[in-house]
Amino acid sequence: MGKYKRDKGLQIPMEQRQKLNAKILYLVENHEAELYGITPEDIFNVYMGNGGLHGLDRKDFQNFHAYTEAKKEIEQGQFFTPAEICEFLVACVKPEPKDIIYDLTYGKGDFFNYLPTESNIYGTEIDMKAVKIAQYLYPKANLQYGDIRQYSPVLSGDIVFGNPPFHLEWGTKEAPVSSQMYYCKKAYQVLKNGGLLVLLVSESFLSDDFSNKGDIEEINHMFNLIVQFSLPADAFKEYGVTSFRTKAMILQKKSQYVTERPYTTELEVLKRPQEIYQTYVLPVLQERRKNAANIYFECQNTDLEAKQKQVFQEKTVKLLFDIKRNRNIAHKAGLAEAILQKYLKQTKPEELSWQEWEKIKIQPEDVLRKLKGILSSANKTYRNEIRIVKTTYGFKEKDYRENGTDMNLGSINSFVLSKREVPGFEQFLKKKRREFALQETSFEKMKQDDKIAEYLENWHVTSQMTGEVKYLNAVQKKEVNKLLQKRYVALQFSMGTGKSLCTLAMAQYRMKYNPVRNIFIVGTALAINNTWEEILEDYQIDFYRIRKREDIKRVQRGQIVLLTINLLTELKREMKKLLRIRCQKVMLIFDESDAITNGSSKRTKAMLSVFRKCRYKVLATGTLTRNNVVEAAPQLELLYNNSIHYLAKNEWIYRFKNGQMEKNRNFFLNQPFPAYKRGYELFSYSYLPKKITVFGLEKANQDIYNASFLDELLEKTVITKNFEEVVGRKIYKIYQGTCSFSEREKEVYRIAVKEFDKIRRKYFAAYGNARKDSMFRILQQLLLLLKICADPSLAYEYDSNEVPTKVKKAIRLLQMWKYEKVAIGVRRIEVADSYYRYLKQAFPERQIFYITGDKVPCKQRQRIVEKLRKTENGILLSTQQSLSESMNIDDVDKIILPELHYNHAAMEQYYFRFIRYTSRNFKQVVFLIYENSIEVNLLKMILAKEKINLFMKNQLLENGELYERFGINPQIFSLLMTTSVDQEGKLQIQWGEQKIS
Repeated sequence: MGKYKRDKGLQIPMEQRQKLNAKILYLVENHEAELYGITPEDIFNVYMGNGGLHGLDRKDFQNFHAYTEAKKEIEQGQFFTPAEICEFLVACVKPEPKDIIYDLTYGKGDFFNYLPTESNIYGTEIDMKAVKIAQYLYPKANLQYGDIRQYSPVLSGDIVFGNPPFHLEWGTKEAPVSSQMYYCKKAYQVLKNGGLLVLLVSESFLSDDFSNKGDIEEINHMFNLIVQFSLPADAFKEYGVTSFRTKAMILQKKSQYVTERPYTTELEVLKRPQEIYQTYVLPVLQERRKNAANIYFECQNTDLEAKQKQVFQEKTVKLLFDIKRNRNIAHKAGLAEAILQKYLKQTKPEELSWQEWEKIKIQPEDVLRKLKGILSSANKTYRNEIRIVKTTYGFKEKDYRENGTDMNLGSINSFVLSKREVPGFEQFLKKKRREFALQETSFEKMKQDDKIAEYLENWHVTSQMTGEVKYLNAVQKKEVNKLLQKRYVALQFSMGTGKSLCTLAMAQYRMKYNPVRNIFIVGTALAINNTWEEILEDYQIDFYRIRKREDIKRVQRGQIVLLTINLLTELKREMKKLLRIRCQKVMLIFDESDAITNGSSKRTKAMLSVFRKCRYKVLATGTLTRNNVVEAAPQLELLYNNSIHYLAKNEWIYRFKNGQMEKNRNFFLNQPFPAYKRGYELFSYSYLPKKITVFGLEKANQDIYNASFLDELLEKTVITKNFEEVVGRKIYKIYQGTCSFSEREKEVYRIAVKEFDKIRRKYFAAYGNARKDSMFRILQQLLLLLKICADPSLAYEYDSNEVPTKVKKAIRLLQMWKYEKVAIGVRRIEVADSYYRYLKQAFPERQIFYITGDKVPCKQRQRIVEKLRKTENGILLSTQQSLSESMNIDDVDKIILPELHYNHAAMEQYYFRFIRYTSRNFKQVVFLIYENSIEVNLLKMILAKEKINLFMKNQLLENGELYERFGINPQIFSLLMTTSVDQEGKLQIQWGEQKIS
């Protein structure tokens, strides 16, 4: 029984609630309730808060999301907990009279009615109306008015009850957190170790171990789960919510002296409160009481927030004392005190959102920094002088007088762009403007530099293995000359055109003529092992290879330093320190720079962190992009460090929302692209807001937006040369080898399309999570269809001994080329194994050399290739990725690809192992694909991506020219597959103009 008795027969119509709330509040504020015979018990029963009183109509909003957002803004998630539920949850844990109890969003204090000791109740509430009612009903309770996000109680609690606002987004924009999750974090700070958290939340909260994985991990870090159970769907019916699933959760703050109980999404069956107490809660309380002394001392040692406050207080007291006792700065004691008081008394302005407040509020470290600044000025000498000085990034007017105020004049970049002068720095700015103008000049307008031309004319390297002397050819010399005139460049030469030789020439020029203290060559393991280490040894050029952390200390000035990008992610801190020691006067050569196309990957962040400020930077790659324009953004950021060379000059940005294209103003107009994620998003919205996918290609618009601005950026940054331009002739051609499904193959494919749900578990394990299974269904079906296209005989449903049609086609090609070496590149190891068996059976007399990444180490691959060279008609069977870079296999002229990759660049990296700028024979490349299959979609997607890649290489091709380059009959694209939704709402794969019979 509570302090106030609940009138269960009382029914208040929704239309009268607002008026009653207003009248009750008026009586309480004016102390007139007793005058009119209104008792506290009447108020307890009648006052019901804002929940359900939004007064909005769904029809007035464009969509349900907009409607719910407007509701949240009015209600602020406020639905008072029904009294019956409060009584029920309190009975489940049976608080003792001595327990300190909190409710961090107490509303009108519904939980308080059933607690044993009113004076042991604490809490905060943001709604002033509710606060007044609660303080009237529970005058002895310690109730505050304020936001939970500002609440910082001193006393730790034994139990926290709560019905937090549902589904509001708190935290900052960069780190949003749901209101329910925020409540849990705050409760963790408030509770003693081993204390209980009793929550009423929506049933969807932490209900899915896939989509809520991060929050569940955080809960497991803070709490043990005692029990959770569903409540009736109509629990909030008195607020007009007749069907909303909620649940109760009882958690225990972790301690090393209580049993570990990990969180699970399973819900227990609702039972009587006495059963819940006896079964779940009492054993936990008994264990806590048994270890009470240990837990008490544990709390003293682990209250991190309290310790941090104590450390802050101790530091500020000491700093203030030191300031006051020093006669040189004693007069600044008042200023120091004001800095501390400003921090202690700061409150959030009402007009600011919490996200904005989190960004601008004063932090403890800000206070300490300012106090230390005052203290460090004790021995500072002053003089009656004002001078303009240069800082790291700008200029400022420095006032050397006591109490003088420095004034920032602006950044160096702003003076470079505006052409304003700074007294005493005219020559410095002239040099900066000259460098800026040169960097901004497009390569097409640049002239040859005579000094560089003379150097390149004489530059050569000699192979110690063959005795061959290597020079740059005329095209290479012309382009390298232009590249050496700029500090930041990208060398986008097609595979097999001598990128390594060009960048080596650039490195040696910088070492000879520029103040470069080291050359850092960073690349993938294959590039470093199979290309750079071998050629530098062969050409007898001094270099040093970093293999472990200790090696960084041994790097000598003047050396070329080799480092794999994967090792760089581990040694990021040490490498940053080394570059600081070298004052950033180093050159970076980033081989295969398309390794950082993913802006959120560790390797991308490591490259940007270590090398974004270095003096000279060269990106070397066959293609800046593979799938999407935005893949170039991390590479451009690495080059230009978000400087004035990398401006967002487009006035408009474009984004897809709910299937529609929206056009918005670019708020970063003529400003540098922001760093990291925000910059990549802006880059995407500026140039290509929609990604290219396998399905829907017949409708997708692959136009590049704001193309002129992107073109301008690329023209000054990238020199692109395709294979023919460097070599001077066309020495290869791509063919499409199409084949049709046999009847048995067609049936296997039909089952995968139409009956995927029946066979799914043969190929893919269940995730144990319905939502995750549903999300991955279409992807898994796509992967299965591609696997069947690679080799139908690998499917469980294939019950024939007949060799698959595509394998037969490959065998016929090998029979045609019976006196030639042939390379076959697939993508999957199981497909490679299958082809190996078929080829062994078909060609018992021909030597077959087999390479896969999991079985053949890098060094052994070279030895296998050497054996292949000695044969007349050997067959090299491999996965494409195992021969994707840093291999030269010039004497193979016929290449077969039975599996397509998701972009042409990945396949090109494979087949260009056999096409080099030194090649003399004509090469044939054959893509094998099944008609009437998902491979047609894949081919169409490859071409759509390649059209974008060619734009990034300053080549604009019409579809007809593109089809001709790839040897494609455009009629094949009438066979595209599409996705649709069936009667049950499931996503299904269907055919366009063609059906499988």
